[in-house]
Amino acid sequence: MTARKTVDDEGGHGKNILLSVLSNTFAPLAGLATAPILASALGVVGRGEAAGATAPLLLATSVATLGIPPAVTYFTARNPSFAATLARRGSLMLIVAGIIATAAAVLLAPVLSGGSSPLARLIGIASLALLPLLLLSLLQGTAAGLHRWKLVAVERLITALVRLVALAALALSGRLDVQAAVIVLAFSPALAALAYLPIMRRARTTSSDEVPPTSTAILAYGWRIWIGSISGVLLTRIDQTVMVPLAGAYDLGLYVVAVTIAELPLVINNAVREVTFSSDAARGSDERLTLASRLSSLVTLGAGVGVGVTAWWWLPLLFGSDFSGAYPVLLVLILAVVLGNPGSVAGVGLSARGMPGRRSMALVIACVVNLALVFLLVPSLGAMGAAVATLAGNVVAGNLNIYFLWRHYGVRPWSFYQLTPTDVTTLVSRVVSILRRG
Repeated sequence: MTARKTVDDEGGHGKNILLSVLSNTFAPLAGLATAPILASALGVVGRGEAAGATAPLLLATSVATLGIPPAVTYFTARNPSFAATLARRGSLMLIVAGIIATAAAVLLAPVLSGGSSPLARLIGIASLALLPLLLLSLLQGTAAGLHRWKLVAVERLITALVRLVALAALALSGRLDVQAAVIVLAFSPALAALAYLPIMRRARTTSSDEVPPTSTAILAYGWRIWIGSISGVLLTRIDQTVMVPLAGAYDLGLYVVAVTIAELPLVINNAVREVTFSSDAARGSDERLTLASRLSSLVTLGAGVGVGVTAWWWLPLLFGSDFSGAYPVLLVLILAVVLGNPGSVAGVGLSARGMPGRRSMALVIACVVNLALVFLLVPSLGAMGAAVATLAGNVVAGNLNIYFLWRHYGVRPWSFYQLTPTDVTTLVSRVVSILRRG
């Protein structure tokens, strides 16, 4: 029986979102916990150097996926019996891509380091984690397609705990320098692959009337979503990758702290997008899609306001007075998260309904806007220029996604934004119901 006939009911869907919210909380909370440790041990410039060494890794990882993990999620959600075949074919393609991407990252290190030989060496060290991260993303994509959100939560918890414990131990022993920080940040997710042992041991192709998607089919779908994924990553990561040569490590140190905090309201958006993608791929529902957008926007707005209003006093308290300049940058990034939320959910709807190319088009256009503003504003405005570029890119991408969904599927654009008293009641009742079910 295919996933189209066995999609979770609304209660199951809500519980999956709650699990995804929980798992998506681990990384930003760990980031918030470790950020003061890094800031205290490394200082603004050292924190910027650590970010400059790991940013190319995150960018290269997203580039080298070729859209294969979300393609595996898509096809697995439509027919779970193909999970093992899809994972095997996807892993072979990712191994080849990972080797090529690692070599490219090492070759580009002197340019991305702004001419700094020590930083170039750190970029090379971090790039060695690229292949393990690619295979981890494939396991995560398989688990998402099978609706195994508990495994995803465990994986992210392991990553967060390993990172936090390792950095704290190094700081307490006086051994936390930039190189040690880079190694921990880059390689800590590798141990989290242990969370997916149940899938690796039990997954195998079962009988089905349908033929498993070929590698060509996986790449064809992945290619269409990959273009958008690359553009999306550029929207969120290219500024950190190029900020050292454009503005220096100091501004990057401020910016990465602001990004770390701004990821807290983003937790809700990430969770809703993950669960909605796999569930909508199995059974599309305009009502559920737009409701997910409105409810997640409501919670994201509340979280953003809470963080923005209070951070003026606890940011310098946690990170030190040298990082006070990150506060105005943080406010702009929180605004970008809130305004981009409805459109990001609409983009998931496009991908889940077999039109990832339209989402990719929106992200490509937004990426062009973002890149132009990064190179225009960052040299003069530093971290604030990068934040303004991110805000503009999020607004453009989100509204284009909503436009394409309206044009091709007739989903009313306003339905992604129009909050009603009923939405608030629905949110409260669902949270209560999910908590009671445990």
